[in-house]
Amino acid sequence: PMTLRQSKSDILFDRLRQDILTLELPPGMVLRLPALSERYAIGLTPLRECLNRLAVEQLVVPEHNKGFRVTPLTRADLLDLERSRDAIEGAMLAHSVSHADDAWEAGVIGAYHHLSQTPVPSVIHEDDALAQWTRRHLAFHQALVAGARSPWMARFAGQLQDQLGRYHRFIQSGLRDLTQTAPSLATKAAAVSAAGMALEPHRALYQAALDHDPAAALAAFRHHTGLSIAAFEELSTLMPAHSPFAKTLGPQSETPA
Repeated sequence: PMTLRQSKSDILFDRLRQDILTLELPPGMVLRLPALSERYAIGLTPLRECLNRLAVEQLVVPEHNKGFRVTPLTRADLLDLERSRDAIEGAMLAHSVSHADDAWEAGVIGAYHHLSQTPVPSVIHEDDALAQWTRRHLAFHQALVAGARSPWMARFAGQLQDQLGRYHRFIQSGLRDLTQTAPSLATKAAAVSAAGMALEPHRALYQAALDHDPAAALAAFRHHTGLSIAAFEELSTLMPAHSPFAKTLGPQSETPA
Protein backbone atom coordinates (compact mmCIF):
# COMPACT_ATOMS: atom_id res chain seq x y z
CA PRO A 1 0.00 0.00 0.00
CA MET A 2 0.99 3.61 -0.66
CA THR A 3 1.35 4.52 3.00
CA LEU A 4 3.80 1.69 3.58
CA ARG A 5 5.94 2.70 0.62
CA GLN A 6 5.76 6.31 1.82
CA SER A 7 6.95 5.39 5.31
CA LYS A 8 9.79 3.23 3.92
CA SER A 9 10.82 6.12 1.73
CA ASP A 10 10.73 8.50 4.71
CA ILE A 11 12.82 6.10 6.80
CA LEU A 12 15.38 5.87 4.00
CA PHE A 13 15.39 9.66 3.59
CA ASP A 14 16.05 10.15 7.31
CA ARG A 15 18.86 7.58 7.30
CA LEU A 16 20.58 9.02 4.26
CA ARG A 17 20.18 12.55 5.59
CA GLN A 18 21.63 11.55 8.96
CA ASP A 19 24.56 9.73 7.31
CA ILE A 20 25.37 12.89 5.33
CA LEU A 21 25.06 15.21 8.35
CA THR A 22 27.30 12.98 10.50
CA LEU A 23 29.87 12.64 7.64
CA GLU A 24 29.27 8.89 7.48
CA LEU A 25 28.86 9.68 3.77
CA PRO A 26 31.75 12.15 3.43
CA PRO A 27 31.52 15.53 1.67
CA GLY A 28 32.19 15.22 -2.06
CA MET A 29 31.59 11.44 -2.12
CA VAL A 30 30.16 10.14 -5.40
CA LEU A 31 26.88 8.35 -4.67
CA ARG A 32 26.57 5.38 -7.00
CA LEU A 33 23.02 4.03 -7.03
CA PRO A 34 23.87 0.29 -7.16
CA ALA A 35 26.26 0.62 -4.19
CA LEU A 36 23.72 2.66 -2.20
CA SER A 37 20.97 0.19 -3.07
CA GLU A 38 23.08 -2.58 -1.56
CA ARG A 39 24.15 -0.53 1.46
CA TYR A 40 20.60 0.50 2.40
CA ALA A 41 18.90 -2.65 1.08
CA ILE A 42 16.43 -0.66 -1.00
CA GLY A 43 15.37 -0.47 -4.65
CA LEU A 44 16.67 2.11 -7.13
CA THR A 45 13.37 4.00 -7.56
CA PRO A 46 12.83 5.00 -3.89
CA LEU A 47 16.57 5.70 -3.68
CA ARG A 48 16.44 8.10 -6.63
CA GLU A 49 13.39 9.75 -5.04
CA CYS A 50 15.30 10.28 -1.77
CA LEU A 51 18.35 11.71 -3.53
CA ASN A 52 16.13 14.20 -5.35
CA ARG A 53 14.65 15.27 -1.99
CA LEU A 54 18.15 15.62 -0.52
CA ALA A 55 19.16 17.73 -3.53
CA VAL A 56 16.34 20.16 -2.66
CA GLU A 57 17.92 20.46 0.82
CA GLN A 58 21.35 21.07 -0.79
CA LEU A 59 22.79 17.99 0.91
CA VAL A 60 23.55 16.24 -2.40
CA VAL A 61 24.20 17.70 -5.85
CA PRO A 62 23.07 16.05 -9.10
CA GLU A 63 25.91 15.40 -11.54
CA HIS A 64 25.38 15.36 -15.28
CA ASN A 65 25.03 11.71 -16.38
CA LYS A 66 26.71 10.53 -13.18
CA GLY A 67 23.98 10.42 -10.56
CA PHE A 68 24.71 12.36 -7.39
CA ARG A 69 27.49 13.51 -5.09
CA VAL A 70 27.39 14.52 -1.42
CA THR A 71 27.54 18.32 -1.40
CA PRO A 72 31.19 19.31 -0.89
CA LEU A 73 32.25 21.66 1.92
CA THR A 74 33.86 24.95 0.92
CA ARG A 75 35.20 27.98 2.76
CA ALA A 76 32.88 30.34 0.84
CA ASP A 77 29.86 28.20 1.72
CA LEU A 78 30.77 28.10 5.42
CA LEU A 79 31.08 31.89 5.60
CA ASP A 80 27.83 32.29 3.66
CA LEU A 81 26.06 29.94 6.11
CA GLU A 82 27.40 31.92 9.09
CA ARG A 83 26.22 35.22 7.57
CA SER A 84 22.82 33.71 6.73
CA ARG A 85 22.47 32.34 10.25
CA ASP A 86 23.38 35.77 11.59
CA ALA A 87 20.61 37.42 9.53
CA ILE A 88 17.85 34.88 10.20
CA GLU A 89 18.55 33.98 13.82
CA GLY A 90 19.28 37.62 14.58
CA ALA A 91 15.83 38.64 13.31
CA MET A 92 14.18 35.77 15.22
CA LEU A 93 16.03 36.74 18.40
CA ALA A 94 15.02 40.42 18.18
CA HIS A 95 11.40 39.38 17.64
CA SER A 96 11.47 36.89 20.54
CA VAL A 97 12.96 39.43 22.94
CA SER A 98 10.46 42.13 21.85
CA HIS A 99 7.51 39.77 22.39
CA ALA A 100 8.83 38.05 25.51
CA ASP A 101 6.35 36.20 27.69
CA ASP A 102 6.74 34.04 30.82
CA ALA A 103 6.88 30.72 28.96
CA TRP A 104 9.63 31.97 26.64
CA GLU A 105 11.60 33.43 29.55
CA ALA A 106 11.33 30.18 31.53
CA GLY A 107 12.65 28.28 28.50
CA VAL A 108 15.64 30.63 28.16
CA ILE A 109 16.43 30.45 31.89
CA GLY A 110 16.30 26.63 31.91
CA ALA A 111 18.40 26.23 28.76
CA TYR A 112 21.01 28.74 29.95
CA HIS A 113 21.22 27.01 33.34
CA HIS A 114 22.01 23.68 31.61
CA LEU A 115 24.62 25.29 29.35
CA SER A 116 26.26 27.17 32.23
CA GLN A 117 26.62 23.90 34.17
CA THR A 118 28.40 22.22 31.23
CA PRO A 119 32.17 22.75 31.10
CA VAL A 120 33.56 23.52 27.64
CA PRO A 121 34.99 20.17 26.51
CA SER A 122 38.16 19.47 24.58
CA VAL A 123 37.16 18.95 20.94
CA ILE A 124 39.98 16.43 20.50
CA HIS A 125 39.56 14.20 23.54
CA GLU A 126 36.07 14.17 24.98
CA ASP A 127 33.48 12.81 22.55
CA ASP A 128 30.64 12.34 25.03
CA ALA A 129 31.24 15.67 26.75
CA LEU A 130 31.40 17.40 23.36
CA ALA A 131 28.12 15.80 22.28
CA GLN A 132 26.45 16.96 25.51
CA TRP A 133 27.82 20.51 25.19
CA THR A 134 26.71 20.66 21.54
CA ARG A 135 23.16 19.57 22.46
CA ARG A 136 22.89 22.08 25.31
CA HIS A 137 24.40 24.89 23.23
CA LEU A 138 21.88 24.24 20.46
CA ALA A 139 19.03 24.06 23.00
CA PHE A 140 20.04 27.47 24.42
CA HIS A 141 20.07 29.09 20.97
CA GLN A 142 16.74 27.47 20.11
CA ALA A 143 15.21 28.73 23.37
CA LEU A 144 16.35 32.29 22.60
CA VAL A 145 14.53 32.35 19.25
CA ALA A 146 11.53 30.23 20.28
CA GLY A 147 9.28 33.28 20.58
CA ALA A 148 9.72 34.35 16.95
CA ARG A 149 6.43 32.72 15.79
CA SER A 150 7.64 32.35 12.20
CA PRO A 151 7.46 28.77 10.90
CA TRP A 152 9.38 29.71 7.73
CA MET A 153 12.24 31.35 9.62
CA ALA A 154 12.33 28.42 12.06
CA ARG A 155 12.62 26.04 9.11
CA PHE A 156 15.44 28.05 7.51
CA ALA A 157 17.23 28.32 10.87
CA GLY A 158 17.01 24.52 11.30
CA GLN A 159 18.47 23.91 7.84
CA LEU A 160 21.32 26.33 8.54
CA GLN A 161 22.05 24.57 11.86
CA ASP A 162 22.16 21.19 10.10
CA GLN A 163 24.46 22.47 7.37
CA LEU A 164 26.77 24.20 9.88
CA GLY A 165 26.83 20.97 11.92
CA ARG A 166 28.55 19.23 8.98
CA TYR A 167 31.27 21.88 9.03
CA HIS A 168 31.70 21.64 12.82
CA ARG A 169 32.09 17.85 12.62
CA PHE A 170 34.55 18.13 9.75
CA ILE A 171 36.65 20.67 11.68
CA GLN A 172 36.54 18.54 14.85
CA SER A 173 37.70 15.45 12.96
CA GLY A 174 40.50 17.56 11.44
CA LEU A 175 41.61 18.59 14.92
CA ARG A 176 41.57 14.95 16.05
CA ASP A 177 43.73 13.94 13.08
CA LEU A 178 46.26 16.56 14.18
CA THR A 179 46.73 14.77 17.51
CA GLN A 180 48.41 11.98 15.51
CA THR A 181 50.39 14.12 13.06
CA ALA A 182 51.21 17.30 15.03
CA PRO A 183 50.31 16.96 18.74
CA SER A 184 51.58 20.39 19.86
CA LEU A 185 49.67 22.08 17.05
CA ALA A 186 46.56 20.06 17.96
CA THR A 187 46.67 21.40 21.55
CA LYS A 188 46.95 24.98 20.31
CA ALA A 189 44.15 24.51 17.74
CA ALA A 190 41.91 22.89 20.39
CA ALA A 191 42.44 25.94 22.65
CA VAL A 192 41.37 28.28 19.80
CA SER A 193 38.31 26.11 19.22
CA ALA A 194 37.43 26.10 22.95
CA ALA A 195 37.73 29.91 23.10
CA GLY A 196 35.00 30.08 20.45
CA MET A 197 32.76 28.01 22.77
CA ALA A 198 33.26 30.09 25.92
CA LEU A 199 30.34 30.82 28.27
CA GLU A 200 30.91 34.60 28.50
CA PRO A 201 29.33 35.58 25.13
CA HIS A 202 26.35 33.35 25.98
CA ARG A 203 25.98 35.08 29.35
CA ALA A 204 25.82 38.45 27.55
CA LEU A 205 23.11 37.08 25.23
CA TYR A 206 21.21 35.68 28.21
CA GLN A 207 21.36 38.95 30.13
CA ALA A 208 20.17 41.05 27.18
CA ALA A 209 17.31 38.59 26.59
CA LEU A 210 16.16 38.75 30.22
CA ASP A 211 16.46 42.55 30.15
CA HIS A 212 13.98 42.47 27.24
CA ASP A 213 16.43 44.60 25.24
CA PRO A 214 16.26 43.57 21.55
CA ALA A 215 19.07 45.93 20.45
CA ALA A 216 21.47 44.62 23.13
CA ALA A 217 20.47 41.02 22.37
CA LEU A 218 21.15 41.53 18.67
CA ALA A 219 24.51 43.18 19.41
CA ALA A 220 25.45 40.27 21.71
CA PHE A 221 24.41 37.75 19.05
CA ARG A 222 26.45 39.51 16.33
CA HIS A 223 29.44 39.52 18.69
CA HIS A 224 28.95 35.78 19.31
CA THR A 225 28.80 35.02 15.56
CA GLY A 226 31.89 37.19 15.04
CA LEU A 227 33.78 35.09 17.61
CA SER A 228 32.87 31.87 15.76
CA ILE A 229 34.14 33.28 12.48
CA ALA A 230 37.30 34.65 14.14
CA ALA A 231 38.01 31.22 15.71
CA PHE A 232 37.58 29.59 12.29
CA GLU A 233 39.90 32.14 10.65
CA GLU A 234 42.53 31.54 13.32
CA LEU A 235 42.26 27.77 12.85
CA SER A 236 42.75 28.33 9.11
CA THR A 237 46.13 29.92 9.74
CA LEU A 238 47.18 27.15 12.16
CA MET A 239 46.30 24.10 10.08
CA PRO A 240 49.11 22.51 8.03
CA ALA A 241 48.75 23.12 4.27
CA HIS A 242 48.56 19.37 3.52
CA SER A 243 45.72 18.69 6.00
CA PRO A 244 42.17 17.97 4.75
CA PHE A 245 41.06 21.06 6.70
CA ALA A 246 43.43 23.38 4.79
CA LYS A 247 42.68 21.78 1.43
CA THR A 248 38.93 22.11 1.96
CA LEU A 249 38.52 25.24 4.11
CA GLY A 250 41.90 26.98 4.09
CA PRO A 251 42.46 30.46 2.58
CA GLN A 252 43.96 28.88 -0.56
CA SER A 253 41.10 26.41 -1.04
CA GLU A 254 38.96 28.81 -3.06
CA THR A 255 41.06 28.43 -6.19
CA PRO A 256 39.19 26.10 -8.57
CA ALA A 257 40.30 22.47 -8.42
